[in-house]
Amino acid sequence: MFTHNRTNRNYLPTLPTAVLVLSLTVLTACDSSPVEQIKAITQDKYPVANMPDEPLETPLEINIEPKRLAMTSSWSAGVKDDGTLWTWGTSGLLRETKTGQDPTPRQVKGVNDAVAVSGAGHMLLLRKDGTVWGWGSNYHGQVDPSDDDTFIEELRKIEGIKNIVDIAAGEMNSIFLDNDGKVYVLGNNEHAWVNGIREVEVLSEPTKVANLENIIRIEFQNGVLLALNKKGELFSIGKAEYALGRSIELSQDPDFEYYPAQKVQLPNKVVDFYASSSHAMALLEDGRVSVWGSNGSGQLAMKATGDILIPQKHEKLHKIINIDESSAITENGDLYVWGKYGFGENRNSVSTRTYDKPFLIMQNVKPIQLIDGYLSYAVITSDGNVWYWNWNEKGQRGTGEVTESMEKDYVLTPEKSLFTLN
Repeated sequence: MFTHNRTNRNYLPTLPTAVLVLSLTVLTACDSSPVEQIKAITQDKYPVANMPDEPLETPLEINIEPKRLAMTSSWSAGVKDDGTLWTWGTSGLLRETKTGQDPTPRQVKGVNDAVAVSGAGHMLLLRKDGTVWGWGSNYHGQVDPSDDDTFIEELRKIEGIKNIVDIAAGEMNSIFLDNDGKVYVLGNNEHAWVNGIREVEVLSEPTKVANLENIIRIEFQNGVLLALNKKGELFSIGKAEYALGRSIELSQDPDFEYYPAQKVQLPNKVVDFYASSSHAMALLEDGRVSVWGSNGSGQLAMKATGDILIPQKHEKLHKIINIDESSAITENGDLYVWGKYGFGENRNSVSTRTYDKPFLIMQNVKPIQLIDGYLSYAVITSDGNVWYWNWNEKGQRGTGEVTESMEKDYVLTPEKSLFTLN
């Protein structure tokens, strides 16, 4: 199992007294129950990232930790150390409930060989024998292209692939990495983004991606695929040209957006990264972060507000050991977040606030993995616990409760889930 090279030491940045008291109450949440966490906080009391622009003393190793937790817009799924699969939330639970909703994590019967999960509108489950099973949305044939049902209620084996070692689910696609380092795509091929064949809008079988060899990890979201090879070189392919990390000549045909896999030019070896439909980040082995894509809603936590086509060094994030969608963890265990957050009674009546600078919400975090989902984020810590922040309208946090009124304090305060890895 992957572990970062990192120094294990307690650290607390120099802060004003009022902020220091706040930080000790909220940001050491790993040692306290959710009930004991602070009740009222405001944005101006969150410490903003102000770390020195220095490299890590010890280079990081490549992060190939299996995906142990995943979220859709309605439910979450997790894989325990013993290979069992657990679900919670609303719909897609693979088990009977009285109302279709259960915010308490419970085991799915019949699965004892799970390795990893990945979710978007559907879920993918990787099993020890290298097979992949899916359930949930099937609008684009991303689970079973031979079935016209738009939602698959039960676990279903995905045919045409074998010896899979990594998975990535997007809203309209399923992506698979086999043990030979090759990448395959199932589902939507709109604008020919996968293979350049514009006549095929939906892939009838897993289709190999050209120019990707010796890949060891994949990430995907809504038409942007990032793939990392054994050398720490990152490649991008997709139909969202501003998130590919390279300058490209746009097609004159609006129905043709095929940009073949190509290496993203970065100054150092990549060890961690995430893909998004509008932007991306890559963590380099020295702890520095490179970013590219759209920053119109503060997604990159950069001063620039337009598109950044060529990767740039992030001006605030240094000595980082883990990154994900709008979140990063430093060498000292500080969890920083940023981006657009919504507050209100439900997602249909949301008032949003954009945080364009990374701010601290938790300390003393020893991470295994950061996870992003639709309106939900989480971190798995080395003791096997899971801490969520952002929304819980569908019970995605797995706390045994559904929270429909999203106050700012609640959204930004990490809350311990009932689900654990052990």
